[in-house]
Amino acid sequence: MSDAMARLAPDLPSLGWNAKLDKWADKHDAELRGRVARTHRGTCVVFVGDNKVVTATSASVRTNTGKAPATGDFVAIRADKENDGEYLVSAIANRRTALARRAPGRAPEPQILAANIDDVFVMQGMDRPVNFPRLERLLVIAWDSGAEPVVLLTKADQVNDPDSAVKAIQAIAPGVKCLAISTHTGRNIEAVQKRIHGTRTVALIGLSGIGKSTLVNTLSGGEVQRTGQVRAVDSRGRHTTVTRDLIPLPGGGIVVDTPGIREIALWEARTGLAKTFPLIHEATDRCKFADCTHNREPDCAVRRLTRDRIVNKRRVDHYLKLQAELDDQDAQKADFARRAENRAKVNAEERSDRKEKQRPKSDRRRRRR
Repeated sequence: MSDAMARLAPDLPSLGWNAKLDKWADKHDAELRGRVARTHRGTCVVFVGDNKVVTATSASVRTNTGKAPATGDFVAIRADKENDGEYLVSAIANRRTALARRAPGRAPEPQILAANIDDVFVMQGMDRPVNFPRLERLLVIAWDSGAEPVVLLTKADQVNDPDSAVKAIQAIAPGVKCLAISTHTGRNIEAVQKRIHGTRTVALIGLSGIGKSTLVNTLSGGEVQRTGQVRAVDSRGRHTTVTRDLIPLPGGGIVVDTPGIREIALWEARTGLAKTFPLIHEATDRCKFADCTHNREPDCAVRRLTRDRIVNKRRVDHYLKLQAELDDQDAQKADFARRAENRAKVNAEERSDRKEKQRPKSDRRRRRR
């Protein structure tokens, strides 16, 4: 963590710590208590109050809750007597909200990007065409987190008519506030600041180079996060943020800056899918057949939306694609669970056989009788 971030470390109440969390920490015999500011390969940087930060690890990269700590978690910490008194995350408080995606790799498991957040700022740069499918995917995970999504269109000073882009996004994001902002001219920065106050926590997600770290620097009044130039040839940004950082702002409020995300797979996000595509989701209950695939079946209420020009075909097709992704994920989870159960049975049988072979021959003869 940079020295600038360490200097911003506030007291625990400013981080959202309260009396309920105090009682929880007491039950877990916490020597220290705090909020995770950064995680990296099994190590956490934790704000512990009194303008201090500590580094703590977790047993086998997991706590005794079976969860890995995530940026934004409220945690209990104690000294690890087996490792020269190094700090250890011993427990994680229940998460109020969690921004999650499917972790990279074959195994179907989640990766928590930020915990205990109030808003998710889904950010899109206006220096490039709006990628509506990507935006919808990010809205799905934002809605599914339990927090409230807000779309921020950055670099509004680089286009002639930013309001037209706002209207286009509002058409595909019902119920979501959308703001065209510019850190260069200050456009709508005050509106953004009004959403971040007290102990409210917001997470920033989007591609590299769209201005996430620049916005953090603007909100914090200094260069807390390193920024990089965008390649002029294709508007792609450089990955200047490589960890998920929880950053307290001097005027109150907290921001979680995340690395740029190019590929993001959904994780158990059916609630988020329904909220991102409300008309389509509601129509699925009106189809003639309960197992309607929304393809060629008669009296399909979903396809009727496109025929009556209520919803465009692209949104319907994308909804069905995301739904299929979640269906495939459910099948993979069931398959992995069966394999794990079979492995457990085989391991149990092998342990039983080894124990039997280790028994004295006389005991084995008596057992057979």
